[in-house]
Amino acid sequence: MHFITPVTVTPAMLVSSSLTESEHPAWNAATTYAVNDLVIYSQSIWTRLTAGVTAAAPTADPTNWLRIGPTNRWAMFDQATGTASVAASTINFKIKPGMVRALALLDLNANSVTVTMRNGATVVYTRTVSLNTGYGVYDWYTYFFAPIVLKRTLVLDDLPPYSDGEIEVTVNGDASTQLGTVVVGGLFEIGQTEYGMQLGMLDYSKKSTDDFGATTVVERAYAKQMTVPVVVRTGDVDEVARQLQIIRAKPVVWIGSTKFDQSVIYGFFKNWSVDIVYDQIVNCTLTIEGLT
Repeated sequence: MHFITPVTVTPAMLVSSSLTESEHPAWNAATTYAVNDLVIYSQSIWTRLTAGVTAAAPTADPTNWLRIGPTNRWAMFDQATGTASVAASTINFKIKPGMVRALALLDLNANSVTVTMRNGATVVYTRTVSLNTGYGVYDWYTYFFAPIVLKRTLVLDDLPPYSDGEIEVTVNGDASTQLGTVVVGGLFEIGQTEYGMQLGMLDYSKKSTDDFGATTVVERAYAKQMTVPVVVRTGDVDEVARQLQIIRAKPVVWIGSTKFDQSVIYGFFKNWSVDIVYDQIVNCTLTIEGLT
């Protein structure tokens, strides 16, 4: 059981990106705007609330401007679910986030991912991962005709710790490549995940049935959930508790097991309990709830 503490990717850390910020014009203090005009400012898209011209930037002018979300280039870095960077086939970017140990790519829609780290001109890490799960392929017929099922999550927890390392990520797809969230940061090991991990989902959709039996469904967001039994060394309990206290109100990427996409959750822990029954190890239970 691990968790990744995110590093906020700033414009200074983004070395390059294949995604442009051209979906709307950049904000200009001298331009006269109409209501509902859209502009780009500070990696975000803003909509105009009132007609006219104002010198104040959108970030300092809530009377005239409303932020509606990140730009396509920055949607993957906003550390929020529900937004995604998209491209026709390939998304490529390079970042220099400082010393990190792990990378998580969430809400993917792609065929493969290649991650390369360089220290100066030297390649110190490279890995290409196919996202094809092979689900439903049992014979030659299903090999050719079964629907292709792709993984939606990729976690790499073996990045070498270089303080000045440059990480290049290439996400390859067919018609519509998507990358929802990029989380890069430090890696902390809580302990060994045991059998008995419980995975679930909390659905916020509203279902109502009237007096005539007609059911109406309003589709809303959902959140992953899991309860993880973990074995922790007795000498590590206090440090585990300290680390959990530090991130108790911060979203991090929880990794119950890299075998299951459903056990990689970007969210918070709701409960942590310790059962001290042995001298060398203790039994812990973590309950995790993901962001919607």
